[in-house]
Amino acid sequence: MVQFCPTCEKVLRRKKTEDGEILLICPVCQYSEPFKRDKKLKKKSAALEKKILDNKTRVDDGNNPVLKAKTKVACDKCGNDEAYYEEFQTRSADEPATTFYTCTKCNHKWREY
Repeated sequence: MVQFCPTCEKVLRRKKTEDGEILLICPVCQYSEPFKRDKKLKKKSAALEKKILDNKTRVDDGNNPVLKAKTKVACDKCGNDEAYYEEFQTRSADEPATTFYTCTKCNHKWREY
């Protein structure tokens, strides 16, 4: 969560002191206050990250394991209803992105414009 300086309304920045304490310091007027972690915010952040990762699967492409998103789409080759997908902007900016699919069962690859 972004916090602002109460005197000059600039964004406070975190800085660790020599004794290990974390302070929020204004870069303009040097206002400072101790940094307090919000446990509710941390819980929400962890829940959101888990929700995002639930939709992704670790896929090992040779020596480079990556997280890929899965979706329900029918494979033309084997009829499987699940595939990994990636989106790339392959044409000009005013055109829609191209979606590349890889079947989770037979590794058949195809694209949709």
